[in-house]
Amino acid sequence: MKKLVFLIVLAAFVSFVDACAPAYVRDQPSSRNFDRPQRPSDAHVWRDGDWVWNRQSRTYNQRNGSWAKPRNGRSYRQGHWNTNRRGQYWVRGQWN
Repeated sequence: MKKLVFLIVLAAFVSFVDACAPAYVRDQPSSRNFDRPQRPSDAHVWRDGDWVWNRQSRTYNQRNGSWAKPRNGRSYRQGHWNTNRRGQYWVRGQWN
């Protein structure tokens, strides 16, 4: 019984770590241009769309951006592509 519990916990841990790891591609996917809706107010900032990894097709899919209101004086850092020896991967935008 202890072995079964250990294997289940190990499988859950491995799938969690795998989900957190970046997905690498050889070349950045081509970007689409989306229409930017009207700004809701002067307080809103534009957050560019992100790239989301699709495990089934093993490709990145682009999402449209959106307007957001900064929280507690924070600023938004846009997402970007990083490159290392394994390939290129997307780093999501975040509030700082």
